[in-house]
Amino acid sequence: MAVTAQNPDTRPYRFDERLRMIPADPETLAARVAVADPHDFGGLRRLGIALMLLGRHDEALDRLDQALELADTEQRRITVWINLADVYRYQGEPTHAETLYRRALEASRALDPDLVSFAAHHLGKSLAEQHRPQEARELLNEAMRLRVADGDSELIESTRAALDHLDELALPLPPEIAELLGPVPAWSDEHEGRGGNLVRSGGYWIKRGPRAVAEHDRLNWLRDKGIAVPTVAAFAEDILVLADAEARSLTDLAGDAAEVGALMGQTLRALHALPVCDCPFDGGLEVTLAQARRNVVEGFVDTADFDADHRELTPAAIHEHLVAQRPSDEDLVVAHGDFTPGNVLAGGVLIDVAALGVADRYRDLALAERDLAEDFGIDAVVAFFTAYGLTGPDRAKLEYYRLLDELF
Repeated sequence: MAVTAQNPDTRPYRFDERLRMIPADPETLAARVAVADPHDFGGLRRLGIALMLLGRHDEALDRLDQALELADTEQRRITVWINLADVYRYQGEPTHAETLYRRALEASRALDPDLVSFAAHHLGKSLAEQHRPQEARELLNEAMRLRVADGDSELIESTRAALDHLDELALPLPPEIAELLGPVPAWSDEHEGRGGNLVRSGGYWIKRGPRAVAEHDRLNWLRDKGIAVPTVAAFAEDILVLADAEARSLTDLAGDAAEVGALMGQTLRALHALPVCDCPFDGGLEVTLAQARRNVVEGFVDTADFDADHRELTPAAIHEHLVAQRPSDEDLVVAHGDFTPGNVLAGGVLIDVAALGVADRYRDLALAERDLAEDFGIDAVVAFFTAYGLTGPDRAKLEYYRLLDELF
């Protein structure tokens, strides 16, 4: 449940035209946040919600993560999962939001029936925004049945409003994007297994959310530096449309392993040669370890995807080890952040650059070595390091950054 209050006139929020919570009095709410002193579960949760209402999403996630770590009952955990999902939904991360809402719904059905209507209601609204009206209606109807049985008139009215305005909740495309793709484009999620909130329509790749904004900024910067990247066909609000580069990733190339390794090495060497002082993006350990911790706390780490030698480890144990064994220095370059054969196209075109930033070169070297060894064998690895110009890689750093990647 997002925010509850006995008297609607005193609650800190109201609903906008899409039935999203916004602050009733932003200045007063901001003043309260400035002097807040959270020291317990309830205080952290209230502060997280207030920050969400003010649009300070990263701060809201930090506070709610702290609350989640203090949650000592299943009811409290479910409640914070719903709050976290709300923040991700408002931030433009529907995939994260849906994962958390569904986790909350599943847990509440099994362990706390009183919270089922809240989880179903919020998930229903989220799916309605993502143009999935049938699933949304089923969940909202479930929430309505439960709320009618409980007799809470305010909650009943909230769900009734969502049902009555279901079609209006769907998030429209910005005019510039709709002009290019059409108002109701045909979406496909077939994209060679690449991660993120990415779909394909009409020969374009479309991303949306904070990572799309980050990628747009980095693509423009890289292009200005002479690095080959996809063409931006359109960008508006938090939606990025990329023209299809009409080239396959190196993962899908059937050719000489050494050639693939050499192209990877040459491409990375050119990227790492860019002046660090010119790069405005931070990808160092301070940033990545903080995000890794968030992924651990919020349960977004996929342990089934761990490398074979890490499968006995827990996400929390990995994070603890990474903090304890953090390298004393970073050999800083402009790093891609996810440099694998799948993110390099034939011709050396870089894709999926949302994580690009100044970081230790081994953040890229570790992933390149791992994936080249798995996909192409030792000849590709040797050719990669030769083309990159490194004859004696630091094994400890390679292992450290490979372990760090398990949390992403």
